[in-house]
Amino acid sequence: MALPGLIEARNTRRVLAAVVSGALHLGIFLAVVVFGGRQDGIGSSEQPASQMVLIEAPDVDRSDGLDLAPLEPSFTTAELTEELGQDAEPPAPISEESSTDPVVAQSSPPEIPADSTTTASLPETTQTAATFAASQEELAALPERLARLIEQQAGKLESQLEWQDNGKQYTAKLVWERAKDGTALEHVIAQVSAASHGKLLSTRIMLKRLAFSQFTQVVDRWDPMVQLHDDVIVGRFHSNSQFNVMHDSRVGPKFLGKVTTAARTFEMFASGRRRQAEIFPGGVETRTSRIDLPEALQPFAWAPREAEARIHELTDDTRIRFFPDGSYMWRTNGSTGAGYLNSPSEHPVYFIAGQGVTLSVQGMVAGKILVYSPQKIVIEDDITYARDPRQVKDSRDYLGLVSDKYVEVASPGTTGPGDLHVHAAIFAGRRFVVRDIDHARSATLKIYGSLSAGSLSASEPRYATEIEYDPRFEKRRPPGFPFTSRFEAEEWDGQWVESEERMAEQTF
Repeated sequence: MALPGLIEARNTRRVLAAVVSGALHLGIFLAVVVFGGRQDGIGSSEQPASQMVLIEAPDVDRSDGLDLAPLEPSFTTAELTEELGQDAEPPAPISEESSTDPVVAQSSPPEIPADSTTTASLPETTQTAATFAASQEELAALPERLARLIEQQAGKLESQLEWQDNGKQYTAKLVWERAKDGTALEHVIAQVSAASHGKLLSTRIMLKRLAFSQFTQVVDRWDPMVQLHDDVIVGRFHSNSQFNVMHDSRVGPKFLGKVTTAARTFEMFASGRRRQAEIFPGGVETRTSRIDLPEALQPFAWAPREAEARIHELTDDTRIRFFPDGSYMWRTNGSTGAGYLNSPSEHPVYFIAGQGVTLSVQGMVAGKILVYSPQKIVIEDDITYARDPRQVKDSRDYLGLVSDKYVEVASPGTTGPGDLHVHAAIFAGRRFVVRDIDHARSATLKIYGSLSAGSLSASEPRYATEIEYDPRFEKRRPPGFPFTSRFEAEEWDGQWVESEERMAEQTF
């Protein structure tokens, strides 16, 4: 046990030592504050220890240099934020998965600022080729000129065209795409290049070959005794010859689509006031190119023979009736029996008659059907689609009636009274005929689809006629339906691309 006096002396010495130590530390702190220099590390009489020198890009040494290990950070995030200011964004934290190995660190290339002078040294593949919009005149004239030139190349698998227009030299390489099946269209891809003002430009235009089903009506030789009077034609109309139009104060024809004729003019017979614009609201153009009708119309001359297509070859006059469930039956004239097939087909069905054979049709069609005869097809009653495309948008019902010679509407005793409805694309190589036209008129012949013929008989007074185009024919045709020799542009963005070599000479 210690004495009280000794303990008190020891405590006094400890207090004095603490006071002296505190005074010493305070003195050191004041010296640092007064004489420690400016916060940016450079006093008023001192020179900076280092300088940042900006070197112009051409003088930069572009050697690869050495791989250096990454530097350890000298500030904490909090200290750096305080040093740069409150609005500064601290650096992203380093992921625990990131490697500090210098080789791994080089695997991600550094970002290049948008205004960096090194942008010009980027690979050429990153630079976008210059594009130029075609002029309004060129937008209208180039596809039309190209289509006319392609018509002259029909039948060639591949060809190259050259022409001049408005001071430009054009070259086009053509690649033909044949129809892949009986309902498809033919296409031509034209890789076009043009030289203009020292620049070489290229563009791509896709054209389609028009089938006869893509015209509401095509007539080769218009009967001079036949006049268009109480008729309504919705869609494209073309005649290779002069046609006759008659109107009076009560009634007149209406062409609700573009009208073209290869003739110099057409004949207008009027007995009342009616302006031409009322008859041709879609416009009329004369002296256009002809649309020649093919002489032979064998279905498989216009499409490949499909392995899964159903083909019925008929050697005697036959009546065919279709049913809305996709089934159909046929009876040969003079035969006591009948053929019947109740299994619908997802693939095209062809009825092909032999020489001199007449096929008669009626009913409701479900599926893709072609009826072909080199002699005659007779429409005995309504023949319509089970799914009317005007009501069922995804209808896949198609019918083609094709004859080298005649397509006829049967007599009133067979068709019965009232309107006659026909949903089909019709082609009559020689003549489309309405029989017994002197029968008192009580109805209208309404065709939904198209009608092409070498010539037409009159239909009045038995029938007024209405022909409405089926717009599905822009993309599809009835199986094996014949093509015209005419082409038109289907796809073109109207843009020229500047190139270093002619696109028409490239492989594409």
